[in-house]
Amino acid sequence: MQRLRKLQTKFASSTSPNKYCMKHLSQEILEGREGVDISTDGKDDLWIWDKLHWFYFPDLAERPASQDEQLKERILPSVNYNDYKPTYVYMYNGRMSELESINHTPEIVEQLNETGVTFYLNEPMCIYNTLKTGMGHTLVFYSEFTGKENPDYMRSDELDCIRDYITRNNLTNVKVKTCDYNSENIFPYYKKWMTVTCEDTFIKNAVLVNVHDDSYENEDILGIASKNFTKKFINLNWRWTPHRNLIAAFLANSDATVSFVFKTNISILQTLPWFDIRKCPKKYKTRLYEGLDTIDNEGPLNVDVNFEELLDIEKTPYPVNTTVDDHFDPSEDQITPIEKYYKDIFCDVVTESRFAQPTPNYSEKVHQPMWYRKPFILMAPPGTLKYLHEQGYKTFSDFWDESYDDCTNHEERLYKIFEVIKYIESKTITELRDIYKDMRPILDHNRKHVQDSIYKWR
Repeated sequence: MQRLRKLQTKFASSTSPNKYCMKHLSQEILEGREGVDISTDGKDDLWIWDKLHWFYFPDLAERPASQDEQLKERILPSVNYNDYKPTYVYMYNGRMSELESINHTPEIVEQLNETGVTFYLNEPMCIYNTLKTGMGHTLVFYSEFTGKENPDYMRSDELDCIRDYITRNNLTNVKVKTCDYNSENIFPYYKKWMTVTCEDTFIKNAVLVNVHDDSYENEDILGIASKNFTKKFINLNWRWTPHRNLIAAFLANSDATVSFVFKTNISILQTLPWFDIRKCPKKYKTRLYEGLDTIDNEGPLNVDVNFEELLDIEKTPYPVNTTVDDHFDPSEDQITPIEKYYKDIFCDVVTESRFAQPTPNYSEKVHQPMWYRKPFILMAPPGTLKYLHEQGYKTFSDFWDESYDDCTNHEERLYKIFEVIKYIESKTITELRDIYKDMRPILDHNRKHVQDSIYKWR
């Protein structure tokens, strides 16, 4: 559920608390969430985001929630209705409880094996390593890793569930389309049962909202004004993850606009699979501890949210909690709440939903600096810049070291990102304005590509 928000982004970041904080989401918490169907007695509702949806099966009637326009008018058209062949669309994370009770007759199985069955997974998968975590996760519903994992032992909850469905029904023609790039190489275990490839239905249907609808030629708001920035960075973090906590601390005392509203649990940052702040090199450790003190003593750091007190991550369990979303504080200006901040910065340090995992993926979050014609540093799984390049976007290797994208050791990649930040910090604002002018062809290209890519399938 990390990228849901009805695909209409307020450019919020997503979160998931560490298992140190909360091992299980309680039934009582889930039952308190308005509009969510958690029953097992056949009851349905119109909330689409926690469900498996199915279309074009001869023996399965579409559920009421599947009539939502997000599915019928966006996702299905974006995949050309899968040629009207049997199709599943999963809008959530983890195992699919509905799928575990679907059993086809031999006659239907024969038809399905002829036509094929396709799954579209709209959210990043919940990955785990059988050698290190068994069937559990290092974070509540997904795992983080060191970066040295053998693909032969990589699994995902979603693919496990599909495998069980396949074997139970004797299916032989199943495809899985996921937003996790390079999945076919990361998960060789599943080749016996299914074909897994990357096709991101979320990105195909992401809608940019809360951005000023200026024309591409308009230089008034995002052109001339944005060249007169006075700060070096912006870093927006809505929901909590470890890498967001770390980068917010690293930037907290920099020339940066930072949004971070959570009180740090230092025990978490000492027990991550890929990072222990106590063992961090001194040149980074001192700065991180000082930044954590700034967050705890001066926070919450509000930008596009409005909190009076720091949030306790143990009391804001993901994915049920929407506290941050509920506190969205629209600007009184006629322009968008965050546009005024983007006008005044040089570079966006983008924190994607995942960091310490093997499969690259990105969301609308990186589209935001592109829209505002700003360069960015991307905190995401390794290979995500390469993925963006394949999608037609340009990045900034001509201006700073982007080798962090090639680094599969997640701790080392974090330090490489720190070094890029320090390099930019070493420049004066005047120097950065000159660099910005040289970047303008890339920035204009990315802005236009984002603009052209929105609903380009329509």
